[in-house]
Amino acid sequence: MLPRHLDKVSEGRKAKAPYNFVELPNNIVEVNPEFLPQKNIYSSDSEQRYTGKIKCILTTKSPLYIRCGLTKQEFDCGAETKDLSDFFYSESEAKATKPVIPGSSLRGMTRNLVEIISFSKITKVTDRKPFYRSLGDKALQQIYASNFIEESEITDAHNLSKRIPCYRSKVHAGFIRKLKNDNHYIIDECGYGRIDRNDIPYLPNQPRQPLYLGKKAGSTPNWKYQHQHIYVDIDAEEKNHFFQSQTTTDRKTGKKKERHPDIYLRYRRVNSASLHASSEMKLATLLITGDMQYKHLEFVLLHDKVKEYQVSDEVIQRFHDDDQITKWQEESYPKNKPTDDNSRPKNGYLRDGEPIFFLLNEDGETINFLGRAQMFRLPYNMSPYDFVPKDLCDLSKTDLADAIFGYVNGKGEESARAGRVFFGDATCISSGNLWYEENFEKTLTPKILASPKPTTFQHYLVQTDTDRKKLKHYSPQSDEATTVIRGNKLYWHKGSNPDIEHPDGQNAIGTQITKIKPIKTGISFNFDIHFENLSNVELGTMLWVLKVAAEPEYCLSLGMGKPLGMGAVKISHKLHLSDRTSRYSSLFNEKQWLTGEEDQNNTASKYSDCIKAFENYILDNIHDDDHPQGCKATKLEEIPRIQMLLAMLRCDNPPLAENTLYMTIEPNEYKDRPILPTPLQIMDIPDNRRCKNQDIPIIKLRKDKKSEKFQVGQILDARVTKINGVRVTYEITTTMQKLTEREPKKAASIQEEDIVKVKITALKEDGSIKNVKLDD
Repeated sequence: MLPRHLDKVSEGRKAKAPYNFVELPNNIVEVNPEFLPQKNIYSSDSEQRYTGKIKCILTTKSPLYIRCGLTKQEFDCGAETKDLSDFFYSESEAKATKPVIPGSSLRGMTRNLVEIISFSKITKVTDRKPFYRSLGDKALQQIYASNFIEESEITDAHNLSKRIPCYRSKVHAGFIRKLKNDNHYIIDECGYGRIDRNDIPYLPNQPRQPLYLGKKAGSTPNWKYQHQHIYVDIDAEEKNHFFQSQTTTDRKTGKKKERHPDIYLRYRRVNSASLHASSEMKLATLLITGDMQYKHLEFVLLHDKVKEYQVSDEVIQRFHDDDQITKWQEESYPKNKPTDDNSRPKNGYLRDGEPIFFLLNEDGETINFLGRAQMFRLPYNMSPYDFVPKDLCDLSKTDLADAIFGYVNGKGEESARAGRVFFGDATCISSGNLWYEENFEKTLTPKILASPKPTTFQHYLVQTDTDRKKLKHYSPQSDEATTVIRGNKLYWHKGSNPDIEHPDGQNAIGTQITKIKPIKTGISFNFDIHFENLSNVELGTMLWVLKVAAEPEYCLSLGMGKPLGMGAVKISHKLHLSDRTSRYSSLFNEKQWLTGEEDQNNTASKYSDCIKAFENYILDNIHDDDHPQGCKATKLEEIPRIQMLLAMLRCDNPPLAENTLYMTIEPNEYKDRPILPTPLQIMDIPDNRRCKNQDIPIIKLRKDKKSEKFQVGQILDARVTKINGVRVTYEITTTMQKLTEREPKKAASIQEEDIVKVKITALKEDGSIKNVKLDD
């Protein structure tokens, strides 16, 4: 049984958000692959397999926007997708009167819902490790600091009867280099020390300039000093340096508060520095890492190579990700600093030869992560995907979504299957003005929509206690504290006329600003869904989704701007079954082509039978604990998990808009880490889930490693997660360990997401895998 999120969050601890979650199932409802139809034969109705089409009419119930892609000319000119405002179209001359909803968007929306209602696998979860952000929680402070700081107690030299804390940094420093003719990076480790700001030498022939430029909160290093070569007299080795206790005075209350007690810091201190070389001094690079109140020490990196470390592509790519490169980094490390030689690809990116700090993994040989300050932004030990129970993301299992839509789990015919549903583009059938701004030529500037923030772990992970000290997060915790992700993320509807425009309107500026041309409410499109050889259960799955989409109280969500309430749509539909025997026994029916769809007398009863067959299949195969408390469900909508889904799809009576806004940073509504309730609590629906989090057995998360003994030459299954030139990242299936290896001869023969065979070529001292190669 999985842990379940709190059924009731008190008002004082309740968070708000435009999204919520349909909780995880306790197990996958599987489909036996042997029962799937042959690929080249139509089955008959008597075999309870159906071929035909579903004719659909989609109507917008709130503004809808799907952006058109870049043309080749626009791409060649360096345009960005956000610079395009046009709604998707297929014919440029008709884009003002005949906008199009691409079939791929309709397919994606439908598949997402099919995965939820059919209790299918959970795989669309990011495996990127989020970064530590807010460290207001003491437990998180301790976990974060333990990565960087080694703490001990030593005798106070000023009071021999007293022992006081001594702190030493675990961080290494060096210069990062990009190898020529390769995207591979290495770091030349070097010694480093601290220099008092007052000891930094003046620039020659000019007044002393400030170390930082700009306003205090966002001031950036002055490149007159940053990365400059100086000569230093520095401690030969680390020593304990005493810092006397300091107090500060609260400006409002006048009360004094201890800033820090008597402490020792262990580091190499610069005793003097000069711009001129001498035999007693060492050449060093000055590194200014950011300003803050009371800070008085900066860094110097010595030009004495100690060791060389390879940096994995995964670390470099993660460092350059948008959620890691902050505005301060972009402003402090622009492309043209220290020289305008284009060696820094983008603002904030790493530059060949610049100083860097880094942490090593426990093996002491590989780099965990790196940063520009001694206490840099560090990823958590685990990603959201690591909190998906292993049984729920097992690619070897076939579920209903796989059976209907197809899948590619590796290379070769045996690990892939084509889908049996085909979505056509939806073409506009409304006439007159279609546009939200009443004019096709006018654009709208929407409110800024940033990427998801899974670092808000009190929202994204199942929480079983409102106590802030007991919240689950992305760092390793005790077995008793094991948790899972909340589930499938959906957005609340916000009525037919949600507030979507940026408060500054067309005057809004910034890198995240975009222009759009949304379609207004009440515009209709038609499209067809063709299907082949679907079983009664499979067809029933599709029809159940469409049945909900047609009911007056529900809407589906499509396109951009869902957090703002955009993209609510209803779909009416009509099923047409095809008699393949009739279709191919004769060519014409009088003057008409025979389609096999002439006789629809039994379609209505088969429609109901298929939906019932689907519901029964799910009810018979889900885990007992997914049924409601005290009974076994007889209808799908009685299952608590499905009740959460239906609550999220409500468009006739959605939650109040002010209760589904993003929380604010100013004032800081995130400060106390309030918890996001379940959809059932928000919609005031009785929560009849069985699990109340008592006696929950330890669950096996994706990262659990088996105590397996490996041997050099052993062949293992692995998933290809990334290919960068000749460097391939494999994820070992049995351990979920990721290894990046050079495959100069074989990288071109494989693709990302392939399931391949790899051979172990080296082991670590503890017997775990160190290196692998693609097996021939």
